[in-house]
Amino acid sequence: MIKNLLDNDDPDAGKVEESKVEPRKSSSQVLSLFDESDEADEDRDKNFVISEAEPETMAETVRRSGLAYSAGIAFAAAVVFMLILGWGADLLLGTSPWGVVGGIIIGSAIGFIQLFRISSQIFKK
Repeated sequence: MIKNLLDNDDPDAGKVEESKVEPRKSSSQVLSLFDESDEADEDRDKNFVISEAEPETMAETVRRSGLAYSAGIAFAAAVVFMLILGWGADLLLGTSPWGVVGGIIIGSAIGFIQLFRISSQIFKK
């Protein structure tokens, strides 16, 4: 049944002669994608404004993306560095999990402070 719907037995059944098709042009008609009206395109382009703001320069975009990248690296580095210091304190002092836990907590606090400091610079000009 699906094959019968998809297959076309009559090759001329789907063809439409060009002389019979005439484009409809009226002022009340909604424009479709296939209308070739230059007047409608000019009116639409004249009234369409995305934003009045000027786009950023490439240098500003690179600066912001570099700061965002460094904010992520600074957060991860602070956590890893304090985790290693906590692990070293565990080895020296014999306090098994508490040096690592304290290192992760202190590293997270330092990382969040750095993250907020760097992210505040992203929107400064």
